[in-house]
Amino acid sequence: MKFRFVAYVVALLATSLIVSIPSVAEGEEDDSSLRVAVKDPRFDPWGAPHHRWPDLHLSHLGQERAYYHWVREDRKSLLPEAIETRPLSIWVGGDSLAGGAALGFRELMRRERRWLYTEDVRKSTGVVSDWYFDWIEYLRDEVADGPYQVIVLSIGGNDWQGFRGGPSDKGSAEWVMQYEQRVRKMLETVDRAGRLVIWVGMPHFRIPFMVPLPDVVNPITQEVFSGGDRSAWIDAAAIVSPDGTWTKRIVDENGETIEVRTDDGTHYQSNGARLITAAVVAAIEERSD
Repeated sequence: MKFRFVAYVVALLATSLIVSIPSVAEGEEDDSSLRVAVKDPRFDPWGAPHHRWPDLHLSHLGQERAYYHWVREDRKSLLPEAIETRPLSIWVGGDSLAGGAALGFRELMRRERRWLYTEDVRKSTGVVSDWYFDWIEYLRDEVADGPYQVIVLSIGGNDWQGFRGGPSDKGSAEWVMQYEQRVRKMLETVDRAGRLVIWVGMPHFRIPFMVPLPDVVNPITQEVFSGGDRSAWIDAAAIVSPDGTWTKRIVDENGETIEVRTDDGTHYQSNGARLITAAVVAAIEERSD
């Protein structure tokens, strides 16, 4: 008798459990109704289908591309807008030609409070001469993990030389390959989600042995930095020497003749620095809210 009673109770419990579990068809019907509800335009908080709140299962939130897009006000920008109450942190560095952008930002900060600015200019350095100063190592150890939302690099004015222990024929296919590898490594070293990395190309030079330099290195750095989601390239040569050769003076947007280069045939005058910095700021604003 006791055995039959226990068996009856177990059977009753099993029957109740089966009845309480929804069928596969019922589960599919519920999921379908949920999907219909999500597709309802009334669910769209911004009034446009492409600005919907992200689907938690499909949007890959937490991955780097989605991260900075969804935290920006316009849901697409790399950087927030630079404003006085929320300035952008910018690092500018490189060889002595980086002093152009550095000087421009120094002057800009006297008028605007939208920037937190760090200047790091190392004279006589370059991409080629890592035996003298290794930019890749320095960027990795001192810059890459810093609190910078924008990194501006201007390196190359001293690069018309052979690689020590590598290609010595300047501008040869092997030299170009080695140069590109190092430039790409610099970008990889400082590239971070939510950060813009800008490379300022070389201007034209007056000193005879430096004249070929920009025509060789600019296509390399442009190839690496142009068109990237988190990188940009500035054509300094087009800004300060629009005719394709070194010039001390150019005509500005107001039709006035201004000095943009120093008498040494290499560096930027203050007006040239201002123009380079304006191009850098424009590149930043293109990627901002």
